[in-house]
Amino acid sequence: MFYILCMNYKEFLKKQADEHEEFRKTPQWQVFRKWMLAAHNCTCDFCGKKYKRVQYLHVHHKYETNYTDLTPSRFMLLCQTCHEFLHKKEGTPKLGMYTKLHD
Repeated sequence: MFYILCMNYKEFLKKQADEHEEFRKTPQWQVFRKWMLAAHNCTCDFCGKKYKRVQYLHVHHKYETNYTDLTPSRFMLLCQTCHEFLHKKEGTPKLGMYTKLHD
């Protein structure tokens, strides 16, 4: 039974990841990403480093819920290094304000 639950959860995560990837291809997301880059002056919200190349910056969802809600306060602009760091440290109380928060 545990194996079945794990497989269903893995399938759920895969489906969710696919849906998120599709959403990031939409015009709404592309416009929002450009707006975030401009509004944050291409600067990582975590380390404060400014980047000239936008491909090094990621728009990070602070909340898992309502993935398609493009309210700016629900996002952070992060460099790749900080983005990876935050995802590795999820659940750490000190970093709770940056990731995995719920509405």
